[in-house]
Amino acid sequence: MKKKNLVLLGSAALLSLALAGTIGTVAIASAAEINQDSGDPIQTTVTYSVDTTWKLTIPESITVGDETGGTVTASDVVIEQGKQFKVTVSSGNGWKVTGGSQSIDYDLKVDESPDALTDGGEVLTVEAGNKEGDSATLKATLKNADDAKYSTGGEAYTDTLTFTVTDGTEG
Repeated sequence: MKKKNLVLLGSAALLSLALAGTIGTVAIASAAEINQDSGDPIQTTVTYSVDTTWKLTIPESITVGDETGGTVTASDVVIEQGKQFKVTVSSGNGWKVTGGSQSIDYDLKVDESPDALTDGGEVLTVEAGNKEGDSATLKATLKNADDAKYSTGGEAYTDTLTFTVTDGTEG
């Protein structure tokens, strides 16, 4: 009785392994097959796909005259090879901070650039392949230093900046 049980257990184990091998082969089967009777080559396609991704962080606010300015940061930039990730800025009030019926002209500059930005001015550019991204500091200064002589009457004069991103996927 013991010999038969061992033989049956051994046969069952071999059958399980044989079935497992068959099931594994079936699970691996592809859309094209070749066998011993066919000498024709077969092909398959290798694919690779990564979506365009990026993250842009802009400052909550920028204060005219504040030497620390505000930082714009592009990170986790994954774009198509040969493309650029660009950030531009435009002013809602024509580069004036306004309050009540008054307005004061100001300049917005990137990093240490001597040139003030204009609508559509480039804040930051990241080349494809630079996943870490980059950052730029924006500083706002009064266009006319004499304007610093006058009070705003305790009111905060404001402008709204609009940042636009192009990442190479447009049109």
